Amino acid sequence: MNYEFAVLAALVQLNNPTRPKISEATGISTQKINSSIKNLKTILGIGINWHGAKKTGHYQIESWGAFESGKKIRRKAGALKLSTFKRHKKIEYDSTILKQLYAADVKLQNYRHSLKLEGFKTKDPLRNLALLSPSERKALRKELKLKFTRSKLAIADHDHIWNR
Repeated sequence: MNYEFAVLAALVQLNNPTRPKISEATGISTQKINSSIKNLKTILGIGINWHGAKKTGHYQIESWGAFESGKKIRRKAGALKLSTFKRHKKIEYDSTILKQLYAADVKLQNYRHSLKLEGFKTKDPLRNLALLSPSERKALRKELKLKFTRSKLAIADHDHIWNR
């Protein structure tokens, strides 16, 4: 499964991945890349499809099969050091990238929770914000700042009265 994971990592990391690009990044032969993609599709159920013309197209992952949303496997595949695999055929991760990706996931989760606290009641709050124009987002941001400024002032007044 090392070859399959290296191919999966190349599919995640490369822009418009093709067999030659994957081969160059991983040092795996194009025939082994074909069999690895076939194994990823059949064994793990990952939806990997070719998009575009035969000569100018590229691979794209459309579904993650056994990995549900694919969040964790994408994080791991994104941090795999392809250069190390190319030289030594060894799976090794860049811990800095793993930490950065984890931090980004946590930041996004916190952001979504804060939107829920502010009254956004859609299933995916980011879709709701995406529908707003830049001027509407700016007005919303200004409104939220005022709201929190008022609440901080109210707390400060309350503390001031009790400390007399």
